[in-house]
Amino acid sequence: MSTRITTLIRRFFSARQLGVTFHRASTFKLPSRLRLQSGKWLQLELPEDEGSRTAFIDLLLDDCYGLRRLPRKMLTVADIGCHAGLFSIAARLQWHEAMIHAYDPNPAMQPYWAKHSEQVGFRGHLEAVGLKAETVSLLTHPDSVQTRIESSESGGIAQISFREVIERLGGGADLVKLDCEGAEWDILKDHESWKKVNYLTMEFHLWAGYTFKELSQAVENLGFTITYQEMAGADFGLLQARR
Repeated sequence: MSTRITTLIRRFFSARQLGVTFHRASTFKLPSRLRLQSGKWLQLELPEDEGSRTAFIDLLLDDCYGLRRLPRKMLTVADIGCHAGLFSIAARLQWHEAMIHAYDPNPAMQPYWAKHSEQVGFRGHLEAVGLKAETVSLLTHPDSVQTRIESSESGGIAQISFREVIERLGGGADLVKLDCEGAEWDILKDHESWKKVNYLTMEFHLWAGYTFKELSQAVENLGFTITYQEMAGADFGLLQARR
């Protein structure tokens, strides 16, 4: 059986479990609700752009962050770069008891993740995350998933340190997810805080001025063993690691 057919079958059954219709990616439309494991329905609201549609397929149908391969018990999860909250939804579907904190600096995304957080029980923060606390500004993009930040004294958007993220979770995190459009490189410099993290799953961005080899070295220098990595495009990809 070809890889394409295998992918279609996997997506079809993943979608059916969520009460969603899926035939092929080219014709897929974002659903307005998802069926939770409790039998209740989550009312879903997402930006109408290609990035959000792709993110839904990647996160909830393809499990691009590898959540299904992680331990059955996770108690503390940080979702850095949560966008509309799809990763936090996926994490809640996987771990019913986990404390999940989600972060995104884009005010335009707050209505989306706030609606989802109320229904599935994660805590959202309208903040950027970086190596240190400072203010940042947004570099917006027509495709909402590609919005970035840059340091700016007059930016008006709060950035907290990665250390603060870990402290808010009680001093440690079972899992940290990074998808913050290049800001991951600064976050990975906080060696002390990463000692308190057991698993890492991330989308990385090489356009930020680094190489694939440098990323691998940075993650391994934090004491992690890389379990999966791939280039998903010309200058970005996925990486998963465990302590």
